[in-house]
Amino acid sequence: MKRSLLIGAILAGTFYGAHAQISQGGLPLSFQTNVNFSNIPVARYANPDWDAYLAQDKEDTRFTKPFLAALYTTADFGFPQSGQMVTLDNGQRVWRGQISIDGAPAIGLLYDRFNLPKGVRLYLSNENHKQVLGAFDAENNDASGTFATDAIQGNKVTVELNIDPFVDINAIELHADKAAVFHRAIEHLRVYAGNQPLDQVDDQLNGLSSTCMVNAICPQGTQYANNRKATVQILIPAGQGYSLCSGTLVNNTGNAVGSCKAYLLTATHCEGTGSVSSTTFNQALTRFNFEYKNCAGTGAEPTSNTMVGLNFVARADYNSNVSTNNIKGDFMLLQMKQAIPSSYDAVLSGWNNSGSIATSVSEPKKFIGFHHPDGDNKKLSYTHQIQSSNLGAANTHWAMFLENSYGSTGSSGSGLFNGDGYLIGQLSIGGNQSVPASCINNAAGQATNIGDYVAYSKFSYVWDYSVNGTADNRKLKPWLDPANTGATTVDAVKSNCSVITTTGIRTAAKDLSDNISVYPNPVTDGNLVVQYNFTSSQDINVKVYDLSGKEGYTTGFAKVQNGNRKLDLSGLSNGMYMVTFSTEEGFASKKIMLRK
Repeated sequence: MKRSLLIGAILAGTFYGAHAQISQGGLPLSFQTNVNFSNIPVARYANPDWDAYLAQDKEDTRFTKPFLAALYTTADFGFPQSGQMVTLDNGQRVWRGQISIDGAPAIGLLYDRFNLPKGVRLYLSNENHKQVLGAFDAENNDASGTFATDAIQGNKVTVELNIDPFVDINAIELHADKAAVFHRAIEHLRVYAGNQPLDQVDDQLNGLSSTCMVNAICPQGTQYANNRKATVQILIPAGQGYSLCSGTLVNNTGNAVGSCKAYLLTATHCEGTGSVSSTTFNQALTRFNFEYKNCAGTGAEPTSNTMVGLNFVARADYNSNVSTNNIKGDFMLLQMKQAIPSSYDAVLSGWNNSGSIATSVSEPKKFIGFHHPDGDNKKLSYTHQIQSSNLGAANTHWAMFLENSYGSTGSSGSGLFNGDGYLIGQLSIGGNQSVPASCINNAAGQATNIGDYVAYSKFSYVWDYSVNGTADNRKLKPWLDPANTGATTVDAVKSNCSVITTTGIRTAAKDLSDNISVYPNPVTDGNLVVQYNFTSSQDINVKVYDLSGKEGYTTGFAKVQNGNRKLDLSGLSNGMYMVTFSTEEGFASKKIMLRK
């Protein structure tokens, strides 16, 4: 079995999208009124050679460099020289310019100068006007003077400033020195492409992960919804472009409503230079809710909300001498620069820093992780048993073989949650021992870097980390227990640090036996009817076990409240079975006899 770093960072009508950084929303003036532009300038930039990058991205180098979502191209686009300005009758001014990169599936912009006075609003849109980002305004100004905007579908992006009459245009600073040409992690942009593919090899470059990956919203993760909401995708600026990883928002003992810090935990190998400067992360993108809304992944495309910029807090050292055999503590702690909007429905995960936890659990509990393999929308994977593992030192990692779904490049840094939903590790390495041949390829028939063996750097091991010295920026404890309370566990909270009334698996002790019934019993034709009635809609996870505990059948019902469903158990042998039902609120089990 080969073990490698899951170096994911190393990862027909008109409608308008809300897939953007924190913004004021709305539409640009040019969409609302007739603005007569005589000649909108178009800045044309080179498309980086993605094929050449892929040709280098082979097995011998894949784990020594970032796994990229986008490649940079040099730009020189700014206000006022790159656009045209028109003054309306009411004194408002509209400035527009365009960037064109032939063959680009999607374009993001990185601004080396960004300062918008009050009364100035920035919008970006794609060529068919179906996607709009913005408005960005003075609230988006950062002390670093930089900014970034996430991917806009297509090979042309229109940049528009709406300027109120009283604004001194000499105070406006807007200049992009780089454009990021995206080829991965842009599934959510398909909806804006109309009848056109995202690019000429769309199927090969989007939806990259194995066909056996399980969407995060599926019933297997029903009781761990808060852990799913705490999981994000991170795009970190690298030398060539944006690199991909996954991460977990985490709570700390000093948090309270009104004084709430949103920390983000990922793997140190997700940023390849070992930097301990926030400057490195000023233009990082954090994507929330990049996931499908149903298990099958049908209907609407996966959605996404983005925030820009992270502050560095702490990390284990990472440099060219670190390998898969000596990475020891693979952690990096960052902090969101702005408060997370409540509309994102994000959660700050609870954690358990004890080195002694139960290493085996039974349904409905599981060891579960949510992650973004190969830059895709959010997936889940789980197992029921883990073990302590050594990597460069004793007892550094939690190792396991996954029972459902897998890990892959881009999953790096994602969290491992124990049976009670507490964070206990972040994904570091993985490998393939016995993944079925049918699961190796993605939808395009390409082999993926899938792994059924994964190891997570222990949260407990890096809690008071001392391998890289005693400085606070080399360990978690000073930041996640700032009052030095000695707490072993901390519960999850909402992103504003308010209490979560439904906390997932730990409140799933409610007996739902009175809410669910099954008939007929015995089952003589292989069809079992499940009758249910709840006070609110529920996602129900259904599993059928024989008396030895072997799982023989699994399914799920999404967002049901009252009614009935039929289970086809004709594929099971005659005998006694236990049918289990689990929701975020509770659990029930029914014993049945199958006698066909």
